[in-house]
Amino acid sequence: MKLIRAEVEGLLGRFKHTVKFAPDQEFVILYGPNGIGKTRLLELINATFNGRLLEIMQTPFDSLTLTFEDRSSLTLAREGQRALFDSDIENSVQDLSVTLSPASGSQVKWSMGKVRSSGAPISRALRLIESDVPVNRIAINEWHDIAHGDVLSRDQLLDRYGSLLPPEVRPYQLPDEIQSFLENLESHLIETQRLLREPPRTKTTRGVDKASKATVEAFSQNFSQQMSDVLAQNSRTSQERDRTFPRKLLSSGEAPTEATEDAIRARYAQQSELRARLAEIALLEQSSTDLPLPNRELKDWERLVLWTYLDDSEDKLANLLNFLERAELFMKIMNSRLEYKKLKLSREGFEVRSDFGQSIPVSSLSSGEQHELVLTYELLFNVNRGALVLIDEPEISLHVAWQQEFMNDLANISKTASLRFIVATHSPQIIHKWWSRAEQLSASTEESK
Repeated sequence: MKLIRAEVEGLLGRFKHTVKFAPDQEFVILYGPNGIGKTRLLELINATFNGRLLEIMQTPFDSLTLTFEDRSSLTLAREGQRALFDSDIENSVQDLSVTLSPASGSQVKWSMGKVRSSGAPISRALRLIESDVPVNRIAINEWHDIAHGDVLSRDQLLDRYGSLLPPEVRPYQLPDEIQSFLENLESHLIETQRLLREPPRTKTTRGVDKASKATVEAFSQNFSQQMSDVLAQNSRTSQERDRTFPRKLLSSGEAPTEATEDAIRARYAQQSELRARLAEIALLEQSSTDLPLPNRELKDWERLVLWTYLDDSEDKLANLLNFLERAELFMKIMNSRLEYKKLKLSREGFEVRSDFGQSIPVSSLSSGEQHELVLTYELLFNVNRGALVLIDEPEISLHVAWQQEFMNDLANISKTASLRFIVATHSPQIIHKWWSRAEQLSASTEESK
């Protein structure tokens, strides 16, 4: 579902903002002075989309209403004493209500209620999660999630795994209607710190900076794995098509009327071009590109064989097409930024070579180059299609000329990966020619225009 409007009141205890997002637009840009709540608003929207209510309770705001293209809406509202920064959820005197107003049907309202102040239910919930889920406690209020590879606070841990607990110790249980609504929402928050990925931490590695892994290296390995997965799926399709090829050929009898000489040669040329593109990123071997068709009129039996072959090949190549388009756009964006060097993709991951032919480790790229690589790769390969992506301060470490191209890149990524974006920035170069898509968040306590 497409978000078309976000209204927040009492953000950081004082601000009221309204963000409008036309359904036919790929992105909207938020700008305003420091301290206006741009980052907090992105975090709040992301936590709501993902149903992380305990995380939401830690954010100072009074109400948030999200409206969608079908005119359904979701409202979160606090009741009771205003929360303080970093307040303890166990001792909170506030209530959080969630109201779903669907496009059709009855309104559903649910209230979290006052969280028990004794702390016993939460402590028990944490013990059960630690015993049943692959997480390790690494600090008083931190856990390393082995499955996801990230570090979670207590509330993040309870939000992520609370639904797996027995009903009597769950931090909360949303009504089925609201839970189902949230499951149809998809968002992804890209924060300002993007270049380091936390490793699996233990008592011996906790706090050791050099143990952190460069995100560019992690993403290089991730690309290699994703390519392996795509090739494995393609191999299964190919085996199935090869197995049924003789039967389809023998049962056809003769070539269909649409299998003309011109149609066969046109399809053959298109598939040959596609195979050459696939070979460029090592999805196919160079030797797998097609040989040219004979320079003479094709015989009837040849047209039948070739048309059946082309049908099967189209199915085989279709499995690779989306991955190819994303990989080509990734290389196009990166190679328009890199100076005196070029990025290539292989089954081993990223390869960077200087114009002298020297191999360059991706972790040796400049900070700006790494930020560009990490952000572009994240959007094209690690975000589900149809998601709302929230990007905080994309201008970090980017040259002015790169900033001016950023929104153009997002528009192209949106078409390839079917994404929509809300971008928070301080940079007029990021906005550049897109002022018609920019929403100012005002520093006054009146509603932002």
